[in-house]
Amino acid sequence: MTGKSPSSGKGARLLRALSFAVALLFAALIVLYPRAIATDMTTVPHGWLVVLLLGMSSAWVYGLGFEPQHRLLRPLFHPATAWLLMLVGAWQVFLA
Repeated sequence: MTGKSPSSGKGARLLRALSFAVALLFAALIVLYPRAIATDMTTVPHGWLVVLLLGMSSAWVYGLGFEPQHRLLRPLFHPATAWLLMLVGAWQVFLA
């Protein structure tokens, strides 16, 4: 046993860094310029914003290197789940 995790290759590190960077960009946009989401509180797409924030949170967790051991948590913190949630949420929040 070498002690290396299965996702410690160069491609996995790049995906982790990219996931972290995109989550950081979304967080910065939402915190620093909330008018990008809506001009007032009544027009905020709250449901889709939750989807975006869940994807962003999952990307943070994955990007920081957390690897869940429990089989039910693996899909939640998988990069494909994070990216899908971020893409769908961003599409609905910013472009719809």
